[in-house]
Amino acid sequence: MKEMIINKFPNCIFENSSLKIVSNIKEEYYSLRYGVALRINNTVIIQLKGKDSLEFLHRISTNDVKNLQPNKKKNTLFLNEKGRFIDRTTLLNFGDYLVLVGLKDETKKLINWINKYIITEEIETYDMTDINLIIEIIGPQAESFLTLILGEKLNDLDDDNIVDAVIDNLNFKIFVCKEKNELKVYKILISVEQLSFFVDYILNNKCVFDLKFIGDASYQIFRVEKGLPDITEINLNFNPHEIDLTNEISFTKGCYIGQEVIARLETYDKVQRKLSGIIFNDEINLNNLTELMNENGEMIGYVTTTVDSELLNKKIGLAVLKKNYLDKKEINAFINNSKINLSIVNLPFAI
Repeated sequence: MKEMIINKFPNCIFENSSLKIVSNIKEEYYSLRYGVALRINNTVIIQLKGKDSLEFLHRISTNDVKNLQPNKKKNTLFLNEKGRFIDRTTLLNFGDYLVLVGLKDETKKLINWINKYIITEEIETYDMTDINLIIEIIGPQAESFLTLILGEKLNDLDDDNIVDAVIDNLNFKIFVCKEKNELKVYKILISVEQLSFFVDYILNNKCVFDLKFIGDASYQIFRVEKGLPDITEINLNFNPHEIDLTNEISFTKGCYIGQEVIARLETYDKVQRKLSGIIFNDEINLNNLTELMNENGEMIGYVTTTVDSELLNKKIGLAVLKKNYLDKKEINAFINNSKINLSIVNLPFAI
């Protein structure tokens, strides 16, 4: 796939296996904010077959998926026994089989976690990450563009279902996920072998739309400004209460892995940290997941992601902070013994 992308976009930049830039960060960011952006996202994709698959996922993940009907989808979280994230997924029911679309992870953490709990159930799991991928379509022109290429077929798509689409001999599945702040992200599940043809079709049929294929660099700026969590927030360091993803948990269905911890946090208001936005008022270089300390050496929280915001023309970030700091507009913190002034803001930075 990497070779194909390089052939289609000779100026693209990869960082390890991540497509960082396709053409130009500012142009890609502009398409996210004002046009239509397509992001080739080789996320974890796992197929499950067998009569016990749906009941099994209902038991071990957070959401109520027991009665999920064919050609329907629902987000559900996988947590460990301490209530910390294994993965955030979208579960797709195709009738004869199920598909879990997770976050990007090269360690096979999710499939190993699932297989760990299959004992006597009639379930077969397949890692489809190398042969399928997700293309995300984002931006205010996304729906209009999809109407152009899908026609009336797009009318069949709602927040809960999956549509089987065929255009110009390309066959793919499309569904939509609604993020915080009502942001719609259209997602296409397609085989890797069809990617080259899909890219050509899109570029030849973009018409008057301000359309760009984008990389991770511009997307990271956009999603931090929107306050959307990703793998730097959805990991073993944090739980759904802290990252504000409790809407993907059923509090009425009964047990799942991590349920006791999550229920206790909910019942007794024990959540001590929350995801917040920060603006760096001083210059500093730092990596993601950096500890923030106060002047007494006590923990304030963690910086999880930093970007140079196109919208604010400042370095901003996402941070998981202790609750008693969230009502402060400005704080002095220490990062690796260096003092830095931070403004604390509610998310999103921008709608």
